[in-house]
Amino acid sequence: MHRPAHLLFLLFAACTSAPVPIADRATDVQLAAEVRDIVRTLGPGVRAAVWSGPAGGQPTMAWNVETPMPCASAIKASYLVELFAARASALDAPLPGVAELFADSKHPALAHFTPAQRETARKALATASTRRIAEAMISGRGVDNLTYNIAANLVTAFCGGPLFLDRKLHARHPDWAGLAVRRYMLADRTANGDNEATARALAAVHGALAQRAVAGLSAATIDACRDVLASTADGQGRPVFRKGGALDSDPITRVEAGWREGPDGPVVFVVMLAQDGVAAGDRAATGQRLGAAARQIEARLARAQ
Repeated sequence: MHRPAHLLFLLFAACTSAPVPIADRATDVQLAAEVRDIVRTLGPGVRAAVWSGPAGGQPTMAWNVETPMPCASAIKASYLVELFAARASALDAPLPGVAELFADSKHPALAHFTPAQRETARKALATASTRRIAEAMISGRGVDNLTYNIAANLVTAFCGGPLFLDRKLHARHPDWAGLAVRRYMLADRTANGDNEATARALAAVHGALAQRAVAGLSAATIDACRDVLASTADGQGRPVFRKGGALDSDPITRVEAGWREGPDGPVVFVVMLAQDGVAAGDRAATGQRLGAAARQIEARLARAQ
């Protein structure tokens, strides 16, 4: 069948623009061995993915970075980009539609929360600015954990729901195709599938912000995103930007992701751990062990920077 030349060009471009898969690698073999040993001590059945490397560059350590992993709230860093891209000129104005959303108890963004939980979130967020909702979604500052997650659901609903937010993220950059938005925060993780990400995709989100080079965003909007992600400086005084994630439902999930500013430029880190099939009574303790291990791996990566 004959295809018009412009269609052939688009097909060729689509094929050639697909990111080349990144295999496991490590410029520091000892560091890689130490990271694997930390994961090994967690016992059988723990899944792991790790990325470390200069923002926008190839990783100096990559382990399972193309493997989709549950990501919990770590995916919210990408939500932040889409929210601020859409509201760049109105970050300090209320987010449209929020009051109406809280009035609809059957909306899938809110239906899985109790009336009391929705009311607490409504009081905190119904008239809040876009910037304030972003702060609540990313850091949880000034709100409880449920409102922290409802804030992300307000953003997801504003972007059209999980499916449309997923499409927006994939259109932002080829490497962001490893992000998968399938549900609202704290909704059932099996009904429509879990929210997942590859370590490569999370590294691409943070790397673009670290380089101040996010497609479609102005410098001022990127700086606004960075302000929301800014964390406490590390022990060497290096600025740190991060968005992690934690869930103690099945599968137990812990993620540490972000970047550090250093004398040689920003270095991105992503540490993802998950364990399936943990008995309900053991999940909290398992989550604590995975969280401690993720932080230990991140610290080891930071020392190598």
